[in-house]
Amino acid sequence: MAGECQGKRMSEQASGNDEMLPLMFEPEELKILLLTSEPTEHLWLRYLLEQSESFNSQLSWCYNLDELHELLNQELFDVVLWDCNCRDEDPLIFLGFLAIESDQTPVICLSAESERLMSKPIFQAGGADYLCKSLLSDSLLERSIRNAVLRHSVEQQQDTRSHIDTLTGIVNRRIFLDRLHQSILRAERNNEVLGLVFFNVDDFRSINDTFGYRSGDQLIKMLVSRLREDLRRSDSLARIGGDEFAIILENLDSTIDANHVTAKLLALFEDPFTIDHRQLLVTLSAGIATFPEAGQTSEHILKHANRAMLDAKREQGNSYHFYHQKMNVAVERELELEAEFRTALRDGQLRLYYQPRVSIANDQVVGYESLIRWEHPTRGLIMPDQFIPAAERSGMIVPMGYWVVEQACRDLALLQELGYDDLVCAVNLSFRQFYDKKLSETVFRIIYNADINTGNLEFELTESAMMYDQKYTQRCLEQLAQLGVSFSLDDFGTGYSSFANIQQLPISTIKIDKSFIDNVCTNVDDEVIVKAIISLAHNLQINVVAEGVEDKDQLDFLLANHCDEVQGYYYSKAVKLESFLTYLGSSRSQFSAVTGTTG
Repeated sequence: MAGECQGKRMSEQASGNDEMLPLMFEPEELKILLLTSEPTEHLWLRYLLEQSESFNSQLSWCYNLDELHELLNQELFDVVLWDCNCRDEDPLIFLGFLAIESDQTPVICLSAESERLMSKPIFQAGGADYLCKSLLSDSLLERSIRNAVLRHSVEQQQDTRSHIDTLTGIVNRRIFLDRLHQSILRAERNNEVLGLVFFNVDDFRSINDTFGYRSGDQLIKMLVSRLREDLRRSDSLARIGGDEFAIILENLDSTIDANHVTAKLLALFEDPFTIDHRQLLVTLSAGIATFPEAGQTSEHILKHANRAMLDAKREQGNSYHFYHQKMNVAVERELELEAEFRTALRDGQLRLYYQPRVSIANDQVVGYESLIRWEHPTRGLIMPDQFIPAAERSGMIVPMGYWVVEQACRDLALLQELGYDDLVCAVNLSFRQFYDKKLSETVFRIIYNADINTGNLEFELTESAMMYDQKYTQRCLEQLAQLGVSFSLDDFGTGYSSFANIQQLPISTIKIDKSFIDNVCTNVDDEVIVKAIISLAHNLQINVVAEGVEDKDQLDFLLANHCDEVQGYYYSKAVKLESFLTYLGSSRSQFSAVTGTTG
């Protein structure tokens, strides 16, 4: 690796002068991992690296977390370049995770934030350097990489005298890994279960920002003291990073014991800490991994506990997740599905199916919803609940969303040519679509190219899309409304939306979620809710569609309570365009026969 030849020149580091670095850094090839979700960032940074005269670089680009696991398991990298905007969570949390996952490979962080704001917290969280994108140049990037690789090499070569964390008095990561290795050997020899618990303080960055770094250090010491209160003498506690800790649990009877111990430790943090005469409630997130189920080596078990902790971060404070082999198998399956989904989008395996919306007043089709399906070459027809999560994780949800809009507009144009120019085509917009700042521009281009009557196009929004960024969402909807499209709110009643929120947005239709319709004839609560939704919506001049109507009793109830439209298996499941056209023709013929009209 790059660091090996640098360690021979440790003595030359003493001056700390950047002007000396070129003398210490011989030309060679460095393996660099770039972690960013933006293709343009990848091209830009690759260009900057190609300008380097001090070293050649072998750049690997990674744009999602699951691929990161695979890359780091397969290759050793000299340095990681990480775009802090690549992950949704707190960058300091992910930085700690990345340090464990990459076996302490130096990580250089990049973002648009100023160095004044980010440098100190990044360094304290274990980052090798922080670079502001607006100031980045090829020479600055080159110097940062040289420094990071050199420092890492020197640290590896040094014989560290103290293995105790100076702030807390507990062992540091180096000794902890050695103890974990010895504990694994004992557990294997005695055929025992060994547990590893990985803790991380929730939102520690805001504590430092609010109370100052000195108070943050004080809190870390008090936290360690509280953890020690409830540990057995055989348990080993270590500080792994700035606000990360790990505990080895030996002599367990079963893996369930590790859960019990972790829950008991987290309960210690239900009471607040007193810092500078102020009460501060602190929560932790924990990941649990056990030997032998989670791996055979200390590095594997630590990584798996770290991953489980990251999953726990997605829940409320003082939560924990357990790593187990089934989870690993599930991840492998999800990775396979993600890879296949990229192929599906590229090779045209996706299809749009259409489900009619029927007016209760005259039993006539007045619109339809566009629903995506995946016609897999070997697995057959795959429903959206099976592949949408994979699309979201891989970042393919946005291009998939635009494909849906484009295909739906093409089919709408065909229907209008065939004389069905009064049908409303409803298309789902994922909340992820609103992350794309070119949403309005892209949709406008698709609609323009399709040459459709935009009055027949309706975008269905989820409540999560509305809550993402309400001001931005409202601006997007207003721009799209100027094109003539309308908007509906899907799955109403299951989330956070209220009629007060709806009044602020150009919503003309709400769709009552199927979960309320299922038992509307047998459950008094569902009956009251559906009646109230219909009444309030009509008072606001909002159209109401009931989803999931499957029998005559449900239809009669909705008719009696003046619901406008219904959608569900009672009329038709979602079908391909050809079958939908056949259904439309049959429906129109029946309507003409009953009313005595033609066409």
